[in-house]
Amino acid sequence: MSSFSFDYCFLAEVTASNLQEDKLYLPVGATSSTALNKQCQETILVNKEGNSWNVSLRFTESGSKYYITRGWRKFCLDNNCEIGDLFVFNVVGDEKTTSLMCVCLERKECSEILSKYLSRKSGESSHR
Repeated sequence: MSSFSFDYCFLAEVTASNLQEDKLYLPVGATSSTALNKQCQETILVNKEGNSWNVSLRFTESGSKYYITRGWRKFCLDNNCEIGDLFVFNVVGDEKTTSLMCVCLERKECSEILSKYLSRKSGESSHR
């Protein structure tokens, strides 16, 4: 897990418009995250329990911002979010696999969430 980079955190607010559009714009600073690149087509949102949601990751035509689509609304609904709720996401990745965006307050908590997620994934693959 030491190869994973925890290099970018951002605050996201659930709004009526981002729920309706099923689209969450990431701050401009996300473009500096080493876990994301313009070739990324998806990312995985992971909540505190280690549950995950695959979402599409796109880059605006102007080239200045990433945004999440196709899955943001489901993530919010499944987590009983209300308009005005705030999340801190930590972008986690190793530049080789699909990046994760973990809901967390601090890096230690993100490491614990990542461990839960990875152990679930390895459990799922051993059942196949």
